[in-house]
Amino acid sequence: MSSLKAGLRLSLSALALWVLCGSALASAEVQPRYRVGVHAFTGDDGLPQGGVNAVLQTRDGYLWIGTFGGLARFDGLSSRIFRAEPSLDASGPRHGPQAGPASDRILALHEDERQQLWIGTQDAGLSVYRQGTFRHLPICGGTCQINAIVQTPDRTLWILSNVGLFTLDPLRRQPTWVDAQRTGHTHLVRDRQGRIYVGGGEGLFVLDDGRLRRLALPAGDGWVQVLKTNGDDLLVGTNRALYRYRPGSGQWQPLGVASPTAAVEDADGRWWVATASGRMLREDDSGWRDLPELFGMGVISLARDDEGNLWLGTGSKGLLRVRKPVFGSIPASLGGVDMAGRAVVADGQGGLWFGSACGGLRHWRQDGSLLRQPVLRAAGDECVASLALDGDGALWVGTAEGLLVRIADGRPTLVGQWPGGGAVNVWRRSEGRLFVSSGRSVLAVEIDGERRISAQRRIEALRDMSINAIVPAASGGDWFVGDRGVWRLLGERVVERWTPREGLSSRFARAVYEDRATATLWVGTYGGGLNRIRNGQVQRYDSRNGLFDDTVSCILPDGQGRLWLGGNRGITVLPTPGDAGAKIESVGYAAGDGLVPAEINGGHSTACHRDSRGRLWFSLVEGFAVVDPKDFPVVAPVPLRARIEQVAVAGRSQQIAGDSLALEPFARSLEIHYTAINLSRPRETYFRFRLLGFDHGWVDAGQNRSILYPLIPWGEHRFEVQARTLGGRWSPVPARLSVLNPQPWYLRPWALILATALGLLVLVAATHIGTSQDRMPAKPPD
Repeated sequence: MSSLKAGLRLSLSALALWVLCGSALASAEVQPRYRVGVHAFTGDDGLPQGGVNAVLQTRDGYLWIGTFGGLARFDGLSSRIFRAEPSLDASGPRHGPQAGPASDRILALHEDERQQLWIGTQDAGLSVYRQGTFRHLPICGGTCQINAIVQTPDRTLWILSNVGLFTLDPLRRQPTWVDAQRTGHTHLVRDRQGRIYVGGGEGLFVLDDGRLRRLALPAGDGWVQVLKTNGDDLLVGTNRALYRYRPGSGQWQPLGVASPTAAVEDADGRWWVATASGRMLREDDSGWRDLPELFGMGVISLARDDEGNLWLGTGSKGLLRVRKPVFGSIPASLGGVDMAGRAVVADGQGGLWFGSACGGLRHWRQDGSLLRQPVLRAAGDECVASLALDGDGALWVGTAEGLLVRIADGRPTLVGQWPGGGAVNVWRRSEGRLFVSSGRSVLAVEIDGERRISAQRRIEALRDMSINAIVPAASGGDWFVGDRGVWRLLGERVVERWTPREGLSSRFARAVYEDRATATLWVGTYGGGLNRIRNGQVQRYDSRNGLFDDTVSCILPDGQGRLWLGGNRGITVLPTPGDAGAKIESVGYAAGDGLVPAEINGGHSTACHRDSRGRLWFSLVEGFAVVDPKDFPVVAPVPLRARIEQVAVAGRSQQIAGDSLALEPFARSLEIHYTAINLSRPRETYFRFRLLGFDHGWVDAGQNRSILYPLIPWGEHRFEVQARTLGGRWSPVPARLSVLNPQPWYLRPWALILATALGLLVLVAATHIGTSQDRMPAKPPD
């Protein structure tokens, strides 16, 4: 991250506001904020329409999306749209298989135990999708509105429409009407005991002895807008409030949410509730937490997938994917001042110091209060570049303007200055000794008892080297990390160096971590990825062999065997760095995981920090991020399952029977489209394929999702495709397609042999006849 990008300059008015707010900040309790990661999918991403009424993940992993513009099947990156076929006959459904549902106006989705997808429409009744085709049912004349569908253990489908409640056998597909009187029902659930509940504009009902029996709502509540199972209870949202209803006792427990409109339970068993006022609330231990990043989205439907994502269907803003936040943050704006994160270190008392460019210095104390700390009142320089804590608990501050300041008991003292050299990086070497870098010079600085510089000398071995980090080395001395690689010095003598000449991937080194247990040195670079140095050998890792980000500005161990890397794209976790070989396993985290923005503001000495509690802190281009590895789940890239979606020959789509495809003789231009379901990180999906008997081995397809074979050899072949997420392993079971390209009978070997034999016979016969004719005596003349 360049200093131009991070170096926000503080205006005089902002500075005045900052000073006025200092006392307020000192008394305010601040805690890291956990922002959910939100990604919106709209028409630009292939969604058929901006209003999403229903979302369902089927057992094959696909996400089905019902809108007022058609039905979409989504793999995480792209959608296949199914639309109704135009028809002039509005009296009923069409017979036979169709290419889309009965109507484009989709309201309800349900997958039954036979993996059939049932689609309820607003104006054309019910359709069912199975093995690539749709069929429309002649229920209610094919014109009713289907609001909800559930299935009971006996495989019976219960279907709620605007003309009543009915059941359906999924095999015979003949309806049995249960209640055709009440037409205002919109919600339908089955509880753990198998009881059926119905809710809507006429209130709440339970199916009792084959009939709907009304349940009294709390006083003042008129209709039901949310109806979900909640363990043995029900979660019921009325026009006024949200309740937990206990069927056994008939008790209503108010939950403190007004006018709920939709709800879903996340993977942690916490409820998320949308309200009529545009708020989105998440349940936590203390009640409900407002999610301001989701305010005003107009959420009308909610669903959860098997990867832990939540999907929010909105009335006009498309489909939102929401992930549980992994990282917390100290906001970028405090007291009216923007903070571009630059440095973070512990204060030695359970708190932290945060330095920003150019938002000044703040002390986050153990009691949770945040205090603004002036660096130099007189100079007014508040652009912090680096921080270091000494043995007395005093803070050393290097600034972007070349100043070195010591702060003790809240009082700043100017210790040294190197004007014209650029930002000052400072490292505590030992009591009374510092390393200071300014520009392309590294100085060994001696500090006397009065906390003044008593001596300083340039380290000549590092002349013209810009230093980003200094780390004590296991073999003695220190590692100096900078724009000429990584050098180890004993005293002021270079005893070891790693540069591109020795195999380093880039001379622009940013960070070093030495794993003393395995005698491994990890080196992070700017743009060149990560280097592992072991036994004198360098192994490079970048985005081509498993690394999430080619920029590594800092490296932090978490005490559980994992390494955390900060870079331009976000934060990378190496789950098992010790197992890395020619490739490395990594998982990347960015805006969708609570890093907003995702970029780490690296390039200075203390951009990242592990505190006394084991939490990891990262300086962002706006604010600071934190994660507690103890609360972090075991990290492993999600295994993906590849799927073959579509096959075309000469541009014409082909019907696949099971996993086999029979081509016509002399078929040309076989095009195979494939995918893999990756709803969390679809843009990190990679593929490889092979056609056995044609390709010599696996062909790396990168992120391409199709392959065109202009010619296919005669015979039977097998096409295979595998998928993986970035840093993950290839699918253990590839998607397979048997391709039969039948050779015409007259080109088969036996036919050619027979034809050749017949030709020879004809030739021999012709020769024999000719010879016989030559031997016949001439006919005497008359």
